[in-house]
Amino acid sequence: MHAHIKQRIESIISNLDQLPSIPDVASKVLTMATDPDVSFKQVAEEIAKDQAITTNILKLCNSAYFSKGKEITSIDRALVTLGLKEVKDVVVVAATKAILNKTIIGYDLAKGELWRHGLAVGILSKKIAQQKNRKDIADIVFTGGIIHDIGKTVLAIYVQNTYKDILDTVRKNGIPFQQAEKEIMGYDHQEIGERVLAKWKFPEVLKAIVQFHHQPDRAPGEFKPYTSIVHIANTICLMAGIGIGSDGLYHELNDAAITTIKLTDQDLETFYAEIPEMMHQAKELI
Repeated sequence: MHAHIKQRIESIISNLDQLPSIPDVASKVLTMATDPDVSFKQVAEEIAKDQAITTNILKLCNSAYFSKGKEITSIDRALVTLGLKEVKDVVVVAATKAILNKTIIGYDLAKGELWRHGLAVGILSKKIAQQKNRKDIADIVFTGGIIHDIGKTVLAIYVQNTYKDILDTVRKNGIPFQQAEKEIMGYDHQEIGERVLAKWKFPEVLKAIVQFHHQPDRAPGEFKPYTSIVHIANTICLMAGIGIGSDGLYHELNDAAITTIKLTDQDLETFYAEIPEMMHQAKELI
C-alpha cells in the first residue's frame, strides 16, 4: 500500500470543502420527493431559488427524453405535466452534469465519458426497474445510476499515479479493479463516492448504491434490489463500451444481483440490444 497516498486521500475526505459540491436545491428536492405530504408549490418555490439551475431544468424538461409532447415553460407546469419524481430526475441531471462531465485522467476517460456512462447506467437502471415490476424504485435507481462513479472524480489523480501497481495487483491476485484500488491506495472509488454523497446530504439508499455498486450482495438487505439493478446496468453499459476506461475490463457481473432481480439471459441480451436506441433518445442530455 502507498501510505502517503492513503494519507492524502484521508486529508481530502476529512476536509469537506475539497470534495465536489452541488447546488443546495438538488439535495433539498431529493428530500422533498420522499415526503408524501409535500406540495408541488413547495417544490416549485425551492427550485425557483436557483435561477441558473431553473433555466437548465426547463431546457431538460423539453428534451426528447423527458418531454411528454407538451411545451413546458415553468416549473409549475413541469411538475403538473411530468410529476414530482420525473422533475426530481431532471434536477439530478442538471445538478450533476458539471461535476461528471470532465476528463477523468487516472481512469483514462476522455471529457464527457464519465457523464455519458453515468447517464447510460441511470437510464438503463430505470428501464430495468420498470420492466421487472419495480416502478416504485425506478426514479431512485436512475439517480443512483447517474452518480454511481462520483468517487472517481476524487480518486482519478491518485489512480493515475498508482495505475501500474493497481493493475499488477488485479492480474497477480485475480481480483476486481476496485478491490485492487483499496489494497494499493487504502480506498476505492465506491467508498469515496459514499463520502461525497454524505457531504451532499443524499438519502441512505443512494449512498448504499454508490458504496456497493460493484458488490451489491454486500449492501444492507433493504437496499439490495437498488444496488443490484445499478450493478447490472453498469456492467451491461461497460460491455457495450460506454465509459469503458482503464478499469472497465476488470469488473464482473455479480450472480447474486441477477438472482435478486430475477433476470434471465434473454433479459440481459435484450437490455444490451436496447442501448443504442436508448442513448439516441437521450442524446440531448449528453
